[in-house]
Amino acid sequence: MKLTKRHYGWVEEKEVIEYQLVNDQGAIFQCLNYGAVVNAILVPDHDGCLENVVLGFDKLSDYMAHPAYFGALVGRVAGRIRKGQWLNHQLTLNEKDNHIHGGENNFSQVVWQTKIVEDRTDTLGIQFTYHSLAGENGYPGNLAVTVTYLWTNENTWVMNVEAKTDEQTLFNPTNHTYFNLSGDTKRTIAGHQLQIFSDVYAETSKDKCPTGQLLPVIKTVYDFREPVLMRTAIEKHPNGYDTAFKLSKGIVNLNEQESGRRLEIQTTREAVIVFSTTGMDEDYFINGKKMCSHLGIALETQELPDAVHHKHFQSIVLEPNKPHISQTIYRFPVQRNLSVHKL
Repeated sequence: MKLTKRHYGWVEEKEVIEYQLVNDQGAIFQCLNYGAVVNAILVPDHDGCLENVVLGFDKLSDYMAHPAYFGALVGRVAGRIRKGQWLNHQLTLNEKDNHIHGGENNFSQVVWQTKIVEDRTDTLGIQFTYHSLAGENGYPGNLAVTVTYLWTNENTWVMNVEAKTDEQTLFNPTNHTYFNLSGDTKRTIAGHQLQIFSDVYAETSKDKCPTGQLLPVIKTVYDFREPVLMRTAIEKHPNGYDTAFKLSKGIVNLNEQESGRRLEIQTTREAVIVFSTTGMDEDYFINGKKMCSHLGIALETQELPDAVHHKHFQSIVLEPNKPHISQTIYRFPVQRNLSVHKL
């Protein structure tokens, strides 16, 4: 396996570096120390053609100017916290009356310290560390976060997250990569098939905060227990998906039959948030193309959003001397002749 790095820019006086990890099959994983951003993953289709299957910008200035969390590590807490309130703590309100994705200048907008990981001959990785000081975006506690991205010879990305605090605080991060398995965004995700091992989804109010109700997916537009063509799902649910699903097996699958590419996600986290980019028609360009509705799909593994206000959701309270440890694995096999089950 091979690692190269190149200068990518500056944030104030801190250098931003792009790391490129190449496995023995030639498949490529690229990331930045800015926001721990995953800016490219090149894996083969059924003809062996290597193409990028995630959305990313070409320049650091674009990541800084358009904070849509492309490929970034989001935290301290991903998703929304209603009114930014937890106990007697007031968190930054950065989406109208609510707190979202850790507040302003969150994990996705800082330069992380990095270290190369070379523990095995079939795996290469980058370890990111960040120390979030007490009071940052209103959170108590000094928080030490370590995120490790490993790239293997089996075209697998492993993300390990660890964190510890010196005072009770909140922690519920995610990686916010947008996937498009067609390769180099040749097509939208309309032809992708999504499967989620989940029996319930989190109902939300108009401000997209969970109501606390976990509703059955059966006989609804949220039923992805069998693979569903995204074109069919969006036709039945034109507003698209920005939806939290509580996982029953910790497994999410995405595939595109035309390219033969498949993404298999396995996680220790409680839930996945599916964001279909519906209506995301923007003025900027991503992967050399104008950002448009359904150009990618984000599959964000985390605990359920706004858990601090719903006791039956898994707790996101992090205690001193009880570190957070979690793992999400992203596999990129190639398959042919995939069957499609419609809603």
